[in-house]
Amino acid sequence: MPILLWIILVYSGAILLQFISKPLIIQTIVFTFIIAVHISLYWKCDLLIGNYRWVYFFFQGILIIISSFLIPSGSPVILIGLLPILIAQSITIFQNNFKVFIVFIILYSSYCVTIGITYGIEELPIFIPILFIILTIVIFYSVTYNRQVNARVRMEYYLQELEEAHQKVEELTLLNERQRMARDLHDTLAQGVAGLIMQLEAIEAHARNGNTKRSQEIIKLSMQQARDTLKNARKAIDDLRTKELEDIDFYRACVEKLVIFSKTNPIKVEYEIEPIQNLSGLKKEHSLYILSECLTNVSKHSKAKKVKVTISKEQNFLFMEVEDDGVGFPAHQVGKYIGKYGLLGLKERARIINGSLDIISSHDTGTSISVRIPI
Repeated sequence: MPILLWIILVYSGAILLQFISKPLIIQTIVFTFIIAVHISLYWKCDLLIGNYRWVYFFFQGILIIISSFLIPSGSPVILIGLLPILIAQSITIFQNNFKVFIVFIILYSSYCVTIGITYGIEELPIFIPILFIILTIVIFYSVTYNRQVNARVRMEYYLQELEEAHQKVEELTLLNERQRMARDLHDTLAQGVAGLIMQLEAIEAHARNGNTKRSQEIIKLSMQQARDTLKNARKAIDDLRTKELEDIDFYRACVEKLVIFSKTNPIKVEYEIEPIQNLSGLKKEHSLYILSECLTNVSKHSKAKKVKVTISKEQNFLFMEVEDDGVGFPAHQVGKYIGKYGLLGLKERARIINGSLDIISSHDTGTSISVRIPI
């Protein structure tokens, strides 16, 4: 738009000078038509140039030279006003110093020849400095404008990339949140209800055998587990689990889980647990859930007679291992069955706290699940 306004200003100045000197009606009409074509080519240059850039500059240069001969009194205004713009446009279009130099030489030579024919060679020392002054101003403006345009294009590109990245982050956040909710539901409600069912089955068995005292003990444990399950569910809903787990004694929490497991299951329990210091609340939380899930799986699926739990510190890692002598399972098919999400949740929890989880299982030796978590 600034270029078009400049061309209109040059057109008006050239006609004014010609009318002051000597009005030329027919030449003025033809000149007006040529300037209209010149403006149209500028306006549509992006669509027209393509592989015909040299043709475009040649045709535009010819139009400017013809205009200067049609309006001789206004030719200095036409040449000095329009040729520098064409040279500046070559900088944008070619992006090549050598090609821009060729355009400059051709248009500069055309300028000198036209001025020499119209006013005489002796006038060139006056008109050449004027051309270079205008050319310097126009090129400076063109370079500055192009830099602003390129900066805007880059900014729009980066904004688009940022928007796409933001959309991907939202999608991943939603996916991670769904996975977190699935883990929390499984490790709170599902584990708690499963534990209650097993305890109720144990109560039923003791009641049939007339062991009322043992049944009452398990009922008390079941009531406490129901309260714990409700508490964990509320913590999952309120998303306050990590904050509250900061102050939990990890050693005592592990021992309590094993004591409850041993009292509610006929499986013999052996454990070696070392007190672990400097363990963050998040790692305590996921480690305890991993231990709970392992014990739940032993109780529900393993048909084991013995389970051994080892928790120790190895260099800068927390090492946890749960071994049983049960029937085992195909470990390579973890996560492939719909509705079987416990072991998949173990892997996800280990990944969240930058840990590694290994599962070894066979029908002969039982199952061993070990996890290493950086402290």
